[in-house]
Amino acid sequence: MPFIHVKSLPFDRLFDASRALEGITKDFAKEAGIALEHVTATWEFLAPGHYASAGSAASRQPRGSHPILVDLLAPDLNSGARVKKMLAAVASSISKRAGVPVTNIFVNFRHARSGMVFDAGEIVRW
Repeated sequence: MPFIHVKSLPFDRLFDASRALEGITKDFAKEAGIALEHVTATWEFLAPGHYASAGSAASRQPRGSHPILVDLLAPDLNSGARVKKMLAAVASSISKRAGVPVTNIFVNFRHARSGMVFDAGEIVRW
């Protein structure tokens, strides 16, 4: 059930978000040991000038500032070591697929709690 939500500014170069997302889901599933059919990812572009970091707004995705923002949501049954593995896996894959240094990617992990998720028409418990 992991959900990977990525936000960035538009890139200066041609960027195929569909292809990147397909690669990210495959990379993540493999590295995290999760079946591919359980991994979902989105990529959203922020409007030029609508992202400021360190007091400066940017129109395009820089390589060394304005980190790509990632929200990773996964069940709360994962151990701390597994969460660390997932964080590293998603950052590494985004770096590779987007051509951005891993040092310019910010990933926030959020736990989905058992009984607090609605999926496939029902409240899910694990």
